[in-house]
Amino acid sequence: MKIRWIEDPLQEEDIKISYKKHDSKIQELKDFLGKNEIIVRKDDREFLIDLDIVLFFETGQDLVFVHSSNDVYETKERLYQLEETLPANFIRISKSTIVNINQISALENKLTSGRSIQFHTSHKITYASRMYFPGLKQALFERSLL
Repeated sequence: MKIRWIEDPLQEEDIKISYKKHDSKIQELKDFLGKNEIIVRKDDREFLIDLDIVLFFETGQDLVFVHSSNDVYETKERLYQLEETLPANFIRISKSTIVNINQISALENKLTSGRSIQFHTSHKITYASRMYFPGLKQALFERSLL
């Protein structure tokens, strides 16, 4: 494995890692570099939770709420900051919501302004706007091909 470090002040922040075969060393590197946890608050306490249990992030009352199957937490980060740092399985589905596509179990296919999204492990529902719905469908299609 060869690593090259190139500093370019005109380059947009982008790191690309190419590899021939996915093996244990590559997985270790992915795990090390990947953001897998987030600091959240609930009842004046801070927690470190795994991103895999997060269903979606949504804004409300000048706060960003982090929804898991059974709980709702708060985070200090803004939605646009989260969108920049979260793994690829998190995508924006409206101006106020980012969803974990790995947790989606069903989409409502009505031609209304907002399409409901249901999750595997929860009764919670959120909505995708018409503007973001095509991107959500594409991401779910790509996930199904894996």
